[in-house]
Amino acid sequence: GSTTTDSTAKGVVVPTAPFLKPCKAEEEPLSGDSYVPPEPLQLQDGDALEAKWDRLRGTRKRDQLRRSMALQTFFLKAGWKTVRANMTDDDMRTAMTAAWVRDGLLQLGPTMIKLGQVFSSRKDLLHPAYCEALESLQTAVPCVSASRVRELLEAELGSPLPFDSFDDTPLAGASLGQVHRAVYKGTPVAVKIQRAGLTEMFDTDFKNIRLGCRAMNLMERGYERIRRMQGKSKAAADRDWMAYANDAARLLYEEIDYVNEGKNAEQFAESLVGTGSNVVVPKVFNDATTEKVLTMEYIESVKMTDTPKVDALGLDRKKLSQEVLDTFLLQLMQTGVLHCDPHPGNMCVTPSGRIVLYDFGMMDTLPQTTVQGMRKIAFGLLNGSPTPDAKEIATRGDSVMEGLEMSGFLQPGANATAVRMVGEFLVRFFSDQAAGRATQDVTEQIDYELRSLLGSGAIAFPSAFTFVARAFTSVDGIAKSLQPEIELRQALDPFVSQLITDEYTSQANAKRDALLAQAKGFFAQGGEGGGEGLPRDAALVAAGVLAGVAIAQILGL
Repeated sequence: GSTTTDSTAKGVVVPTAPFLKPCKAEEEPLSGDSYVPPEPLQLQDGDALEAKWDRLRGTRKRDQLRRSMALQTFFLKAGWKTVRANMTDDDMRTAMTAAWVRDGLLQLGPTMIKLGQVFSSRKDLLHPAYCEALESLQTAVPCVSASRVRELLEAELGSPLPFDSFDDTPLAGASLGQVHRAVYKGTPVAVKIQRAGLTEMFDTDFKNIRLGCRAMNLMERGYERIRRMQGKSKAAADRDWMAYANDAARLLYEEIDYVNEGKNAEQFAESLVGTGSNVVVPKVFNDATTEKVLTMEYIESVKMTDTPKVDALGLDRKKLSQEVLDTFLLQLMQTGVLHCDPHPGNMCVTPSGRIVLYDFGMMDTLPQTTVQGMRKIAFGLLNGSPTPDAKEIATRGDSVMEGLEMSGFLQPGANATAVRMVGEFLVRFFSDQAAGRATQDVTEQIDYELRSLLGSGAIAFPSAFTFVARAFTSVDGIAKSLQPEIELRQALDPFVSQLITDEYTSQANAKRDALLAQAKGFFAQGGEGGGEGLPRDAALVAAGVLAGVAIAQILGL
């Protein structure tokens, strides 16, 4: 995804937070009162960084071996530093180590930067300090020079370039490319140019990543076996690191195919038709698009996290915050077509107040069962009376757990009693929270049941939700920047309530159509065989039913 920078031709990087300043590779993070923050991160210009990456990529076996050695050396050092930091239980040391890891990923190039961005939202897998450090990679990649950009453009589109004019100063820079303004056939456009040699780098990197994931799987399973032998419960839910790597590889290879990104943008725009969404998707100009160059409509917009600019436009921040969350929920629980990278640079707002989405390189289509499962979870948790009785709690609890199973969080065949108790607890918890009542402690109510589900491997985190989690983290951050006091539980209500209304309306319409068909069937029978097929009373009843249905349709009942 693209992130806005105040960049010159060579690129200037927005500095990261002082809390996450890097330490040099040879230095050990200090702790306690002796801690002195290192100097702020000083990056080289874009061309110098690209030159460094060039030395670590290539198609020859020697090139691949050199890069593999660099990757494995880094990850061995990172693993050792991370383990040592965790053993000290020193938050400052952990933060320093996380910053060192981030800097190492930056030096290794686009693949590692992108994966760092992806895993920055996985707080279920990583310590918060690492998530925070990896988030800074959104603004840590400088742009390359104008001469290098034109070289890449001419290789793809030919010389002279097909643009009426082209601005050499980049609008934005990112891990996989950078964006420039231009005019194409009289229309203002934004042109995204991909960095060189990404496919070759990805090929080598994912061989090494998969090797590391196999090792992680073996180590975690071995650790769990040891815990079982010691009579201890599972330390964590089952997770398949290879599945995470495969999902990341699939989306990243798709992201560097800009023809595919153009199709994604068109598919996303089509998915919004008929939903009532006010989101803008830039038009793609396919005649000036290749696998490495994407030309799209230029839309004037500002970041929603830039509060002064949003206020200067006179936009309603509270309303905008709600629309940001609704846009995400629409994708998750209705269309199933998910923008996986809606960070502040990719989710902006026009001067008229319409949300505009950019960068559809990382887009995923969720299985329909997953979408239906998410709806069932929402309906079970949020649809009902504020003081539900035992019967309602049981019904809604079943809906929640069925939804979790459909979405892949709960394995089929799990302990039915434990599943029922967990579902009912969740319903009570959300009902109490919504009504302002004191909520029950999970460890007091369902600790044993959760442990039994965890121990049997019934609870899992689907790999597809790596990108859902990342997208939600970004969207939640944007919404809170617009409305810091926003309560997520209350913010979900309008969208989910409308979904529930639509669901009931759809069911009522289906029943009405079935009844109408049945009534028409009665008349069809009465009209055949000279009136012998249908008794007079039945015909009168059918006429009454048909009239009733017609009146209901007129009144909108």
